Amino acid sequence: MQLARSINKDEVMALYAQAGLSLDADLATLAQTPRISADPNALSYLEKYIVYNGNIEVPVLTMHTVGDGLVLPQDEQAYASVVRSQGNQSLLRETFVDRAGHCAFTPAETIAAFETLVNRLGTGSWEDSTAETQMNATATGLGTTFNTSTAAFTDIHPSAFLRPFDARDI
Repeated sequence: MQLARSINKDEVMALYAQAGLSLDADLATLAQTPRISADPNALSYLEKYIVYNGNIEVPVLTMHTVGDGLVLPQDEQAYASVVRSQGNQSLLRETFVDRAGHCAFTPAETIAAFETLVNRLGTGSWEDSTAETQMNATATGLGTTFNTSTAAFTDIHPSAFLRPFDARDI
């Protein structure tokens, strides 16, 4: 069962208990519900534009807020996993910002990420440019015009995405 492996398991169980509902009954209902086949056209679209295949040919720097409720940090873990499976990990670096919200980056954090990627393109090496201390120093160095709040790059390692949508599963 996916819920048993989820980092949100305790929260789900507590919310069900607080609401006086039966998680077991709902899970049983879901298990007994007939499956719905995917629309072939929709599936083709997803496979072409959404499914991760790990085939990157240029440097990629991702940036994600830790408290993003729309696109979870676990998506980054799924993406990095499939990139590694294709042997392209040297082209990928991930950065995380310790802030709530979807893409809630300061202008300075955005510029720091852009400068880091441009530097990688120019030098051919990431070096330690994506370390949170370096990213924060770069953002802070841009001054108060671009720093609408304190630079908040952080080092996290998202838990596994429980239902990956990558080319290894097609």
